[in-house]
Amino acid sequence: MKIAVGTMSHETNTFAKGSTGLGAFSTAIDTDLLKTDNVGRSLGGIVEKLEQNGVEIVPTIGASALPSATVEREAFEWVKQRLVDRLDGEDIDGVCLDLHGSMFVEGEPDPEGNLLLAVRDAVGSDVPITSALDMHATITGRMVEQLDGIAGYRTAPHTDVYETGARAANLLLAAVRGKVSLAIGWNRLPMILSGEQSESEAEPMRTLIGLLREADKIDGIYDANYFLGFPWADTPHMGCHSLVTGDASGSAIVDETAADLAREFWQRRHGFAFTTEAHKPSTALNEAIKTNVRPVVIADTGDIPGAGASENATNLLSEILNRTDLGTTLIAVIADADSYDTCCTASVGTTVSLSIGRVYPDRSPLEVTGTLVRHLNTDAVRTVLISIDDGTDVVISDRRTNVHRDPEFVRRFEIEPTERDVVVLKSGYLSPAWKEVAAKRLFALTPGETNQRLTELPYERIPRPIFPLDSDTTWSS
Repeated sequence: MKIAVGTMSHETNTFAKGSTGLGAFSTAIDTDLLKTDNVGRSLGGIVEKLEQNGVEIVPTIGASALPSATVEREAFEWVKQRLVDRLDGEDIDGVCLDLHGSMFVEGEPDPEGNLLLAVRDAVGSDVPITSALDMHATITGRMVEQLDGIAGYRTAPHTDVYETGARAANLLLAAVRGKVSLAIGWNRLPMILSGEQSESEAEPMRTLIGLLREADKIDGIYDANYFLGFPWADTPHMGCHSLVTGDASGSAIVDETAADLAREFWQRRHGFAFTTEAHKPSTALNEAIKTNVRPVVIADTGDIPGAGASENATNLLSEILNRTDLGTTLIAVIADADSYDTCCTASVGTTVSLSIGRVYPDRSPLEVTGTLVRHLNTDAVRTVLISIDDGTDVVISDRRTNVHRDPEFVRRFEIEPTERDVVVLKSGYLSPAWKEVAAKRLFALTPGETNQRLTELPYERIPRPIFPLDSDTTWSS
């Protein structure tokens, strides 16, 4: 049995400035795909499950990048062509892919559908194709038409990416061995929802995920999912989705289960709220000083690199520097190559004057003077730590990064985060590791390319009406 595997993963923020070229992607081709952890997220679970079942794996290509601006068409076509070329002429029994599901490409608002159609054309109509998808995938008709089975993350923050890959591989193995014939039931809901309002440990998402597990137990249902879309993409496919993979011989129960799950989701639409205490920036800082527990960890939610923002907005830093009541404060990370270069040439202990980042939306830099404390280079990014006004420490990087999602990164600067009064992270919902560190968590609803006030975003392509932009939106299955 020969199964082809591959990945192309990008969560595209169409409100972010610029574009994402091939150089932003980590790539691996052919056998190198099986030797790296730098591409894809669910690929490891796919490969291990296939290896456990004695499958001959045909690696194709892997490409993944930190969420960012619209992907350049040339980059997308380069990856697609190499995937198709690898499949051409191979006697393949099945294909299992690791995709994100919310990519947006110049001139192509449905790139995953485009990619899957190319794969289908390469392998033929009789070869089953399954995929692992991010919970924040944007499902399209073309994706559903080309896929035989789909498994999606059930956690946010995403802690089950490996297991999701194994689920996608299990679906494929069952189909290839002829044990089942797969069918997909799908419902799109006219609704926009951010991850910061739908963490899986909080209601109503916790109950809804429980309904998926109950649906899995229904005779003829193999894998039930909710996909929430990605709110910072102005796409004609915007929406939330119920999607169920089941037995093709019982397609009625597959469709009925998908419709039931969609109804349950829609009935709870007014119950989605921020899963962490959320305030405008000045109020969030006021709340931080009112509490007697430490550290208070504040998420700068308008500038989330993990959702495609530029990571250089300085609005919240500016407010912090205008105050004297916050105690010891750490901000991580502001991406600014020029400021990093200035610090890189300076010696530890010297004074540096920087024009750092930009104030959103006018893009003017913030002028600061500080003391260079430390240099720290990792495999992923080069960083420095500066201290401003003897109380506010700022980590500056030479490029966009998500390394600060792990508090161990901060400790490498010889900073113990539990001893700080306030820690500000360029983040939305916190990673599990930071949740363990934080004595109190707050969202600062800052402006930026990941503005959490979705009604303020300049959508032009999304279908209307859509909830909550249009409060009177209706839906029925």
